[in-house]
Amino acid sequence: MIKNNNKGFTLIELLVVVLILGILAAMAMPQYFKAVERSRMSEAVSLLSSISQAQQRKYLQINKYATDYRGLDVAPAGATGAVYYTKGTVTTGAGGNGFGVTLSGADVNAYTTGFATATREAGGVPTDAGLNYQYNLVRYYASDLTTCNGTNANGKALCADFCGIDTPTGSCCSDGSSSACGAPKTGNETAAAGGK
Repeated sequence: MIKNNNKGFTLIELLVVVLILGILAAMAMPQYFKAVERSRMSEAVSLLSSISQAQQRKYLQINKYATDYRGLDVAPAGATGAVYYTKGTVTTGAGGNGFGVTLSGADVNAYTTGFATATREAGGVPTDAGLNYQYNLVRYYASDLTTCNGTNANGKALCADFCGIDTPTGSCCSDGSSSACGAPKTGNETAAAGGK
C-alpha cells in the first residue's frame, strides 16, 4: 500500500495569506509615509530654528538681518543668495526632494518682520503636483513659534498634527492655535496692548 504524503499549502491557503498581507500593507503604508514626512518636517523646523538664532546674532551685530546665507555665521555648506535647498543641488534644488529655505528680503531692518520660509519641494519646484504632502513652514526670527501652511489635504492634515489641533486647516501655529502665528511684538507694542 502506497501512502500519499502531500505536505505543503494549497493555492487557496496561499492566496488568503497574500490577501491578508496586502490588506495590512495598505493600512500601514500611509502611516509610514506620514512618519517619513514628519521626520522631514522636523529637519526643516530644526533648520529654521538655527537660521533664526543666527539672524538674531546678526541683528545684534549690524542692526539688521542678513538677506544672503553668506552673511550668517551658520550658513549651510555651499549656500549663496537668499534660497537654500536641503536636497539636490544646493542653489537650484534640481534632483532633490526636500525643502527650499528662503530668507525674507523686505524690511530686513525691522526687528519683528524678518522671517524664513521652508517650502516642501521636489526638484526645486514648490508644491509640485507629484508631492503627496504640500506645505510650508514660516518662522519669524524674533519668535520661537512656527506657522505651518498646508496647500493640499494631506499637507493640511500634517500641519494639524504638527500644531496639535484636531481639525485640519490651511494655516496653524505651533502654539496650538488654528491660525498663523503672526509677527512677534516689540516691548512697546506689548505695553500698548496691555501686556497681552
